[in-house]
Amino acid sequence: MISCKDISVVVQGIILPGITAKTLKSIRKFLPEAEVILSTWEDSDLSGISGLYDKIILNKDPGGVIFDDKSRKTNSLNRILLSSKTGINSASRKYVLRLRSDLILKNANLLALEDDFKLRNPDASLFKNKIFAYDIFSIKYNIKNNIKQRTLFHVSDWCYLGLKEDLQEMFSLPAVEEPEFSRYFETHKKPSGDIHIHKLWKMSPEQYLTSLNAAKVFKDLKFTDYLDINEETIRFSEDFIINNFRIFSAKKWGISILKKPLNTYNISVLPPFSYYSEIEQKRDYKKYCEPSAKIPNYKFLEQIYSLKYFEILRRHFLQLIFCPWIRKPSEIASTALYFFLFLFALIKKD
Repeated sequence: MISCKDISVVVQGIILPGITAKTLKSIRKFLPEAEVILSTWEDSDLSGISGLYDKIILNKDPGGVIFDDKSRKTNSLNRILLSSKTGINSASRKYVLRLRSDLILKNANLLALEDDFKLRNPDASLFKNKIFAYDIFSIKYNIKNNIKQRTLFHVSDWCYLGLKEDLQEMFSLPAVEEPEFSRYFETHKKPSGDIHIHKLWKMSPEQYLTSLNAAKVFKDLKFTDYLDINEETIRFSEDFIINNFRIFSAKKWGISILKKPLNTYNISVLPPFSYYSEIEQKRDYKKYCEPSAKIPNYKFLEQIYSLKYFEILRRHFLQLIFCPWIRKPSEIASTALYFFLFLFALIKKD
């Protein structure tokens, strides 16, 4: 186990009223001997958080750019890079836990996180030790309207835990040129079939962070944008991620998000083959690190997921369990509908 006195906790991002104070209080409660660093923006309202941090860094906000005109979502990549980098560089402990400013610790589980995939390929390893990451939005496939689209280099940027020197290496990346980066597909033609028809950015912040670090190892890697998907980039993505990250569930981390609507999101409603679940990490570990590793055979499970309507039925059933009460009537109706569609398709198949 890591001792909390060996950890600097870097809380980065905007100070959210009523939320960031809870983040800082949870760190003081469950990691009482940790160094707490708040890396935020000049002119922030600091009322209500006095005494909840050891150091504060007030960065000049580089701003964000809208990358999706329909949802009006903003790409904050340069904000993430700057506030993370300055916070990590000011850390004085051996390990750094870097958190968004809207996450909350529910316990001290993260102190017991351990990399149980011992073997690494030195030719694919950038960091001295693996960096621990979060499974929510650590994605292999995006699914929309039952269409699967491969997603590369997408390790969640919600929280990381690792050696200070490794996190410094991870964030030793240049800021992107804006608005060219976030409005990339205004001037570049998209390949047909993209399920994210309104996204204009070159790639997500997660993909930028992971792919540029992968390029430090794989000199032949050319990942132009998030739609640059081929056998070579798939191999580079999987090889780099399994050798440099160990990805854990929210339950194992003991961390959850306070910000709405993300606080109701549960990645377990997705198929385990679509994100960096334990199943996918075990399969990639065997493929890239230890070919002799004994792992379960998941073919039967894959066959079940290939059955018509099973995947969408499972998703609605799990959403029924986890969703707020206001959404339960609609999820009951959807679950019942897809249960009968699945049953009918199964009978017809037989």
